[in-house]
Amino acid sequence: MLVKLGLNREPNPRAPDPQTESPPLPAEQVSLDETIRQLESLVPQLAEAALVSDPKTDRSVVPEDAAEAVVYWLTRYGANPAEAARNIRKLAAEAPERVVETVLPLCGEGRWGEAARFLTSLLSGQDETAAKLCDPAASLDASACVAKTLSRHEPRFDVRFAKTLLHDDELTERARQRGLAVLEKLGSGGRLIPILIQFLRDPDSRIRSKAALMLGQIVPSQGIMDRLMGDDDARVRANFVEGLWNCTTSDYRPLFRRALEDPNHRVIGNALVGLHRLGETGDVIRHVSKMARRPEALHRAAAAWVMGQTGDKLYSGVLRQMVRDPDPLVRRNAIRSLRRIHAASQSGPNGDSHPR
Repeated sequence: MLVKLGLNREPNPRAPDPQTESPPLPAEQVSLDETIRQLESLVPQLAEAALVSDPKTDRSVVPEDAAEAVVYWLTRYGANPAEAARNIRKLAAEAPERVVETVLPLCGEGRWGEAARFLTSLLSGQDETAAKLCDPAASLDASACVAKTLSRHEPRFDVRFAKTLLHDDELTERARQRGLAVLEKLGSGGRLIPILIQFLRDPDSRIRSKAALMLGQIVPSQGIMDRLMGDDDARVRANFVEGLWNCTTSDYRPLFRRALEDPNHRVIGNALVGLHRLGETGDVIRHVSKMARRPEALHRAAAAWVMGQTGDKLYSGVLRQMVRDPDPLVRRNAIRSLRRIHAASQSGPNGDSHPR
C-alpha cells in the first residue's frame, strides 16, 4: 500500500554516491562479448601510440642539435669508443664550430675521461680550436689552461698552434696577439724558435715585440740576439731584454750593459732591472741616477719605475723628491714605486712589469 501511494519515496531522489555506490545500470545492457570486442579493438591504437615517444625521455634517440649530440656520444664513449668516435668525427665535419665550442670547456674542466686522447687529436686539427683560444674576449688564464691540457695529450700541439697563428689569414691582429700570449704561457722551449723568428718579420710591431720577448725567455743564439738588439722597433728591443731577466743558463751582463747605450728609455730600464737581478747594484745606482737627472720626462719616469722594481729602500729618498717632478708621468711612477718598496718591505715584491 505504501509503495502504491508513493509514501515511501523521498521528495527528491538521492543520487548515488560515486565513491560508495555504483551508477544505475542502463535500461539495455551491452553483452559481455561485445564489451570484450570493444576492449580488444583498442590494442592497435595503443600499439601505434607507443611508437610515438618523446625524444627527451627516450635515451635511445640521438639529439638533433650538434652540441647535445656530442655530449650524448661522449657519455657513451666508454661503452663503445669506436662508435662514439665515428659519430663525433661526423659531427665535427658537419658543424665544427658547435663541436669545438662544446668540447673545449669540458677540456678546461677536466671532464673528458677516457675520450681525452681522441678529443685532443680531433681538436688539434680544427681551425676553430685556434680561433677559440685566440678570442680576446675570453679569459687568458682559461684559454691557457685549455691549451696546456691539449699539450699534455698532444705533445706537438704548441707547434701546430704556433703555425696556425703564423699562417691563418682569417685571424685578426688582436686574435694573433692573444694567441701568442697563450703560447707564451705554455713555455714550450727551443723547438718554437724557427717559428718565432718568422714572427719577427711581421708588419705589426706588437707581434714582433711579443715574439722577441718569447725568444728572450727561450735563450736564443748569439746571431738572433744581435738581430733583435738591432731591430728598428724599440718595443722589440725592450721586450727582448725583458725576456732575458729570468734566464739562468747564461750570463747576460754584457748584453744588458750594451742595452744601456740604447736611446730608448724602456730598453735602458729593462736592462737596469736585468743587472739588478744579477746583483750589479753599483751599476744600477750609477745609471739610474743619471736617468733621474735627464731632461727627457720619459727617461725620468723610467728611472722611477726601475727604483720600484728593485724593491730596495735605498731609493726611497730620491723617489720622495721625484714625487714633486713637474711631469705627471714621473710623479705617478714615483708614487707607485714608493708603494711597491713599502709593500716589498712588508711581504715581497709587487708591481708593474713594464716601465710606463
